[in-house]
Amino acid sequence: MTSRRFSRYFYNPVSYLGALLALLVFIVEIFLFALDMFVGEGNLYIGILTYCILPIFLIIGLLMIAAGAIVQRIRYVRGQTDLRIHAFHIDLSLPSHQNTLIVFFVGTAILIIMTLIGSYKAYHYTESVQFCGTMCHEVMRPEHTAYLKSPHGRVACVECHIGSGANWYVKSKMSGARQVLRTIAKSYERPIKTPVDNLRPAEQTCQQCHWPEKLHAIRDLKRSYYLTEGDDREWVVRMQMNVGGDKDSAAGVHAHMNVDHEIYYAAEDARRQKITWVKSVDKDGTERIYVSPGSKYRDAPPPADKVRKMDCIDCHNRPSHRFEAPYRLVNDALRQGRIDPSIPDIKERALKALDKEYDSTAEALESIPSDLRAYYEKKHPDYLREHSGAIDTAAETLKRLYQNDFFPEMKARWDTHPDNIGHLTTPGCFRCHGGEHRTLDGARTITKDCKACHTIVEQGPAGRTERSLDGLDFIHPVDDDNGWKEMNCHDCHTGGGP
Repeated sequence: MTSRRFSRYFYNPVSYLGALLALLVFIVEIFLFALDMFVGEGNLYIGILTYCILPIFLIIGLLMIAAGAIVQRIRYVRGQTDLRIHAFHIDLSLPSHQNTLIVFFVGTAILIIMTLIGSYKAYHYTESVQFCGTMCHEVMRPEHTAYLKSPHGRVACVECHIGSGANWYVKSKMSGARQVLRTIAKSYERPIKTPVDNLRPAEQTCQQCHWPEKLHAIRDLKRSYYLTEGDDREWVVRMQMNVGGDKDSAAGVHAHMNVDHEIYYAAEDARRQKITWVKSVDKDGTERIYVSPGSKYRDAPPPADKVRKMDCIDCHNRPSHRFEAPYRLVNDALRQGRIDPSIPDIKERALKALDKEYDSTAEALESIPSDLRAYYEKKHPDYLREHSGAIDTAAETLKRLYQNDFFPEMKARWDTHPDNIGHLTTPGCFRCHGGEHRTLDGARTITKDCKACHTIVEQGPAGRTERSLDGLDFIHPVDDDNGWKEMNCHDCHTGGGP
């Protein structure tokens, strides 16, 4: 009888197939391990393949070897009358048993080492920005694109969306598993729903870097706006933003976040844009409730699950995923010279090009230059003949702006994801500071005084601005008979086309 290197039970088709699978995967794994260790910056998909997918097939191959041997032994046993002959035993005097044990212990050691390294690497890859942002191309492209150009572009996604601790890590992975299934089934929402209901509290994420007690008193803010009528097209506004003072001074924008001052609110819509009930709790524990006209909470307080304690994210709701409105994009491009401000009607045409709803990014990139050129061929043919290059440059700039802030495939843009910082194109601050929220006795009103948050120190046409460090009364660039005083900014300024 031919001597065997291993026990007779391993010589069967299932074990052969498992050994072949395990061997092939093992060879590929060794190669990919070396590639990842020595090449440097790894590729996301190679990492996922190496540490998440291939180990599963390696384990399947090893299990097939064992399963085949077990089934084969059962077959041998059932064909014999004396079961004791085939009872399990190890005899180190037999070369086949020696070889089996050597392979078992060496293979187990290698598998344990690879499992430890693989588990760490799999954790590392699933926590990476690449994994969060590019694994699901279409779904996360808007958020990932906006993140890369945000002030938090070097902060890993998990720092804000998960934070430290095993509890939130497990929650995130369970949520991620559901999201993967929805991605595979293409049943995800377009656009992705905001705000995120189960986002971790800001004090456990934002405040790990941003120190509430160390507030900045004043921030200088200067903006240029290009008007669509009149002789002076560039209008400059410079403000001193009263961000906040120390913890003993409940003043400025960050008075809401004073360590001894708490705000609670209830919104009547899922996007938290219609806030009609506000509760303020002062340092001494005094409570005041403010309600806006028509609030459904005027006669009875909102249920507990509708009340939210205000934190950073209620105003800074797009800290890393901001989709800029066309007016901001076009104004900045004109100010920086990426679009020539002297082109006739260029702001109106640029706003219209970006605000238009396209079915796809490809359609937008094709339509923007052709529509722009068609307009100037019809309305300003002489200018087009003499300044064709300026029109082409403007079109290329608009295409780049569109690619960075508009995502028709996911139906994501500035008006689907309102930014609560400011109040020019969205309710923002005016969700509470619209001058309508009053205590039930009418004695107190949440202020709408502009100077509570900022002081205008410069304004007017570029080159002829009025300046005063003591503060200036706001002047609307376009004469509207002071109609702006009777409404909120976003009632007229939608942020989009004319």
